[in-house]
Amino acid sequence: MNLNDFIEFNPATGTKEEIPKAPGNYLVTIRDIKALPTLGFELVTQQYKGLELIYTGISKTDLYKRIWKSHIYGTAGRSTLRRTLGSLFGYTPIPRDKNNPVNRKIRFNDADEEALTAWIRENLVFHILRNVAPVEMEKELIRSLNPPLNLDENDNPVNQEFRSTLSKCRSRKPSSK
Repeated sequence: MNLNDFIEFNPATGTKEEIPKAPGNYLVTIRDIKALPTLGFELVTQQYKGLELIYTGISKTDLYKRIWKSHIYGTAGRSTLRRTLGSLFGYTPIPRDKNNPVNRKIRFNDADEEALTAWIRENLVFHILRNVAPVEMEKELIRSLNPPLNLDENDNPVNQEFRSTLSKCRSRKPSSK
């Protein structure tokens, strides 16, 4: 695994055509770690290309759909990253499926989703790598880089209390309002 092979994508200035329609991995960095709510914890992060690394993810089929349509312009109902960020900001989850409000699938209200999109575009930078075996690489990236927003498969003791608290925030039941 060579971390130098990842290609930078800046959602503030980039276009969707820059994101490959292929399987792969991505790293998410933040321009200024102070812009990320930390629930009162002091996070320990690693730097990647001069920015703080906060998350890593995969797409088994299409990085464009995952990054552009789910993370940047999607809803928390289709993006783990958005759900996590919205939980950090204290947004109230609402049922994603009106016909089945108890299935625990959530999103945030339209204003919160729009605010999240603007925040992501202003604060985050994605680093993308085409890869036909993204699942195996993701496990290695989580193990070696310990991104604080990766809750699953992350048993690193560093940031463990933060991840535990964040997990509880993410688990809030949707409001019926």
